Amino acid sequence: MWIIATSLSYAGGGKISAFVPDFITGGFGVFLSFAVMSMAIAVSQWLVIRRYIRGIGWLWTTLVGGAVGGSLSSWASFQLAVTYGDAVDLLVIYACLRGLSTGFMQWMLIKQYFRQSGWWIVGTTASWYVGVMVGSLLIAKLGDFLTLAVGAIYGLLTGCVLLALFWSRRK
Repeated sequence: MWIIATSLSYAGGGKISAFVPDFITGGFGVFLSFAVMSMAIAVSQWLVIRRYIRGIGWLWTTLVGGAVGGSLSSWASFQLAVTYGDAVDLLVIYACLRGLSTGFMQWMLIKQYFRQSGWWIVGTTASWYVGVMVGSLLIAKLGDFLTLAVGAIYGLLTGCVLLALFWSRRK
Protein backbone atom coordinates (compact mmCIF):
# COMPACT_ATOMS: atom_id res chain seq x y z
CA MET A 1 0.00 0.00 0.00
CA TRP A 2 2.90 2.37 0.78
CA ILE A 3 4.23 2.17 -2.77
CA ILE A 4 0.83 2.74 -4.37
CA ALA A 5 -0.04 5.60 -2.00
CA THR A 6 3.33 7.28 -2.52
CA SER A 7 3.26 6.84 -6.31
CA LEU A 8 -0.22 8.25 -6.78
CA SER A 9 0.21 11.12 -4.34
CA TYR A 10 3.58 12.07 -5.82
CA ALA A 11 2.05 12.12 -9.30
CA GLY A 12 -1.19 13.85 -8.29
CA GLY A 13 0.47 16.29 -5.92
CA GLY A 14 3.12 17.04 -8.53
CA LYS A 15 0.54 17.82 -11.20
CA ILE A 16 -1.54 20.03 -8.92
CA SER A 17 1.49 21.80 -7.46
CA ALA A 18 2.65 22.77 -10.95
CA PHE A 19 -0.29 25.19 -11.19
CA VAL A 20 0.44 27.04 -7.92
CA PRO A 21 3.16 29.37 -9.31
CA ASP A 22 0.70 30.42 -12.05
CA PHE A 23 -1.48 32.02 -9.36
CA ILE A 24 1.09 33.00 -6.74
CA THR A 25 4.35 34.26 -8.19
CA GLY A 26 7.79 34.59 -6.69
CA GLY A 27 9.47 32.66 -3.95
CA PHE A 28 6.30 32.19 -1.92
CA GLY A 29 4.59 30.57 -4.91
CA VAL A 30 7.48 28.15 -5.27
CA PHE A 31 7.31 27.34 -1.55
CA LEU A 32 3.55 26.76 -1.74
CA SER A 33 4.02 24.54 -4.77
CA PHE A 34 6.39 22.31 -2.81
CA ALA A 35 4.01 22.43 0.17
CA VAL A 36 1.08 21.20 -1.94
CA MET A 37 3.05 18.26 -3.30
CA SER A 38 4.50 17.44 0.13
CA MET A 39 1.08 17.52 1.79
CA ALA A 40 -0.35 15.17 -0.84
CA ILE A 41 2.47 12.71 -0.16
CA ALA A 42 2.19 13.18 3.60
CA VAL A 43 -1.54 12.45 3.72
CA SER A 44 -1.33 9.33 1.58
CA GLN A 45 1.66 7.91 3.48
CA TRP A 46 0.07 8.75 6.82
CA LEU A 47 -3.07 6.85 5.84
CA VAL A 48 -0.90 3.77 5.35
CA ILE A 49 1.20 4.03 8.54
CA ARG A 50 -1.19 5.74 10.96
CA ARG A 51 -1.75 2.52 12.95
CA TYR A 52 1.98 2.19 13.58
CA ILE A 53 3.05 5.81 14.01
CA ARG A 54 0.52 7.59 16.18
CA GLY A 55 -0.63 11.17 15.86
CA ILE A 56 -0.33 13.63 13.02
CA GLY A 57 3.42 14.13 13.31
CA TRP A 58 3.98 12.43 9.96
CA LEU A 59 1.88 15.08 8.25
CA TRP A 60 3.88 17.93 9.78
CA THR A 61 7.34 16.43 9.32
CA THR A 62 6.68 15.53 5.69
CA LEU A 63 5.11 18.90 4.93
CA VAL A 64 7.94 20.90 6.50
CA GLY A 65 10.72 18.65 5.20
CA GLY A 66 9.32 18.60 1.69
CA ALA A 67 8.33 22.26 1.41
CA VAL A 68 11.42 23.75 3.03
CA GLY A 69 13.70 21.15 1.46
CA GLY A 70 12.20 21.62 -1.99
CA SER A 71 12.55 25.39 -1.79
CA LEU A 72 16.10 25.28 -0.44
CA SER A 73 17.24 22.62 -2.88
CA SER A 74 15.82 24.59 -5.81
CA TRP A 75 17.51 27.75 -4.57
CA ALA A 76 20.84 25.94 -4.01
CA SER A 77 20.68 24.32 -7.45
CA PHE A 78 20.03 27.70 -9.06
CA GLN A 79 22.87 29.38 -7.15
CA LEU A 80 25.30 26.62 -8.09
CA ALA A 81 24.19 26.84 -11.73
CA VAL A 82 24.91 30.55 -11.78
CA THR A 83 28.27 30.08 -10.07
CA TYR A 84 29.61 26.89 -11.62
CA GLY A 85 27.47 26.26 -14.68
CA ASP A 86 27.77 22.82 -16.21
CA ALA A 87 30.45 21.71 -13.76
CA VAL A 88 27.73 20.77 -11.25
CA ASP A 89 25.01 18.20 -11.78
CA LEU A 90 22.06 20.24 -10.57
CA LEU A 91 19.61 17.34 -10.55
CA VAL A 92 21.87 15.40 -8.19
CA ILE A 93 22.11 18.35 -5.81
CA TYR A 94 18.37 19.01 -5.97
CA ALA A 95 17.39 15.37 -5.45
CA CYS A 96 19.84 14.73 -2.62
CA LEU A 97 18.98 17.90 -0.72
CA ARG A 98 15.26 17.32 -1.13
CA GLY A 99 15.53 13.71 0.01
CA LEU A 100 17.85 14.61 2.86
CA SER A 101 15.57 17.34 4.21
CA THR A 102 12.44 15.22 3.97
CA GLY A 103 14.14 12.16 5.43
CA PHE A 104 15.68 14.14 8.27
CA MET A 105 12.38 15.70 9.30
CA GLN A 106 10.59 12.35 9.16
CA TRP A 107 13.44 10.76 11.10
CA MET A 108 12.86 13.25 13.91
CA LEU A 109 9.50 11.50 14.38
CA ILE A 110 10.34 7.85 13.67
CA LYS A 111 13.48 7.70 15.79
CA GLN A 112 11.23 7.03 18.78
CA TYR A 113 9.79 3.95 17.03
CA PHE A 114 12.88 2.29 15.52
CA ARG A 115 16.38 1.73 16.87
CA GLN A 116 18.09 1.86 13.49
CA SER A 117 16.02 4.77 12.26
CA GLY A 118 19.02 6.65 10.88
CA TRP A 119 18.75 4.46 7.81
CA TRP A 120 15.54 6.30 7.01
CA ILE A 121 17.53 9.43 6.17
CA VAL A 122 19.87 7.46 3.91
CA GLY A 123 17.00 5.61 2.25
CA THR A 124 14.93 8.72 1.63
CA THR A 125 17.90 10.61 0.19
CA ALA A 126 18.81 7.67 -2.05
CA SER A 127 15.21 7.21 -3.18
CA TRP A 128 14.92 10.85 -4.28
CA TYR A 129 18.28 10.58 -6.05
CA VAL A 130 17.44 7.36 -7.91
CA GLY A 131 13.91 8.52 -8.75
CA VAL A 132 15.02 11.86 -10.17
CA MET A 133 17.97 10.35 -12.07
CA VAL A 134 15.85 7.61 -13.67
CA GLY A 135 13.17 10.19 -14.41
CA SER A 136 15.69 12.46 -16.12
CA LEU A 137 16.83 9.59 -18.33
CA LEU A 138 13.30 8.58 -19.29
CA ILE A 139 11.64 12.00 -19.46
CA ALA A 140 11.11 11.90 -23.24
CA LYS A 141 9.59 8.42 -23.14
CA LEU A 142 7.39 8.79 -20.07
CA GLY A 143 5.73 12.12 -20.80
CA ASP A 144 2.72 12.53 -18.52
CA PHE A 145 3.67 9.38 -16.60
CA LEU A 146 6.99 10.84 -15.45
CA THR A 147 5.82 11.87 -11.98
CA LEU A 148 4.09 8.53 -11.50
CA ALA A 149 7.30 6.65 -12.35
CA VAL A 150 9.46 8.86 -10.12
CA GLY A 151 6.92 8.52 -7.31
CA ALA A 152 6.91 4.74 -7.73
CA ILE A 153 10.69 4.60 -7.38
CA TYR A 154 10.55 6.85 -4.32
CA GLY A 155 7.76 4.73 -2.85
CA LEU A 156 9.46 1.42 -3.61
CA LEU A 157 12.80 2.37 -2.09
CA THR A 158 11.40 4.08 1.00
CA GLY A 159 8.95 1.19 1.37
CA CYS A 160 11.87 -1.25 1.45
CA VAL A 161 13.60 0.80 4.15
CA LEU A 162 10.37 1.02 6.14
CA LEU A 163 9.91 -2.75 5.95
CA ALA A 164 13.50 -3.28 7.09
CA LEU A 165 12.88 -0.98 10.06
CA PHE A 166 9.74 -2.88 11.02
CA TRP A 167 11.53 -6.23 10.65
CA SER A 168 14.44 -5.10 12.81
CA ARG A 169 12.00 -3.95 15.48
CA ARG A 170 10.51 -7.45 15.69
CA LYS A 171 13.86 -9.16 16.23
